Amino acid sequence: MLLSITPKPSLVVVELLNYNLKKSFMTATDPDMLEKCAQIVANARRIVCFTGAGMSAESGIGTFRGGSGLWSGALGFVVLGWFGTPIGWKWTPGFAWSQYIDRFYNAIRDAQPNEGHRALARLQKIYPDMSIVTQNVDGLHQRAGSNPDRVFEVHGTVQRSRCVTNGHIYDFEGETNLPRKSPKCRVEGCNSTLRPDCVLFTESLPEDQWTGAELAALELGPGDAMIIVGTSAQVYPAAGLPQLATRRGATLIDVNLERTNFSILKNYEYLGGTAATSLPALVERVEQLKRNAYVEPVEDLQHPS
Repeated sequence: MLLSITPKPSLVVVELLNYNLKKSFMTATDPDMLEKCAQIVANARRIVCFTGAGMSAESGIGTFRGGSGLWSGALGFVVLGWFGTPIGWKWTPGFAWSQYIDRFYNAIRDAQPNEGHRALARLQKIYPDMSIVTQNVDGLHQRAGSNPDRVFEVHGTVQRSRCVTNGHIYDFEGETNLPRKSPKCRVEGCNSTLRPDCVLFTESLPEDQWTGAELAALELGPGDAMIIVGTSAQVYPAAGLPQLATRRGATLIDVNLERTNFSILKNYEYLGGTAATSLPALVERVEQLKRNAYVEPVEDLQHPS
């Protein structure tokens, strides 16, 4: 029985966070910290990666808060309240669909996995049971080569659509250029318009995805690692997964442009940087350590007090 976190109604479609890619203010990853984190990962029995909007920022997918975010400012607040909840999809389904295609879906369709996505796919070859828990709905982890069965999309995905009225899955049969006018559900007698199969504000997380994510965190133990990438995880229940990991004794490795609230948790290491810069360096070093079949004893890698 899973008692640690229950999937309460989500407040997210995709993760909302301030993620600023002003690289002029970035500093290179500390080589000593890179080595320490690589040793932790190479020593680990199990790995979980927990990713958010910053994971895909370098693929050209905009984040949602900040000065240019889709939901920033007064207009963004209106967009969020209407199209980010079931209300707009119920009362103006045709307009909601066209706005979704123009303002959201097309950018994801045109995006490509970045070096960070590809690095995690390489790491999964070392750890075939490695789980990737993502708050993103773009499907870029799978497109980069990660095992789809080990990617848990806790906020759903835009790679599927379903009808507004009854939730029937609508298969576009591999077509990615979706029409601006919503097709009608094919199920006989339904005739509903469509919506993306992702979580809107006030909706619960998909039970199968959430259960897989929670189980992955519960399977972590002392000496294992959760790599956190591009998320400050301020929205629950997903934000509780790093806390669960540390309670199980795992180490958190934080790949964000600045320290997050996770820094108050025990067994926290701040690697810093972005997905496309820090993850390839980290995975390359882990690959070297595994090839050399030598890693420092875990007890020699003390966490800062």
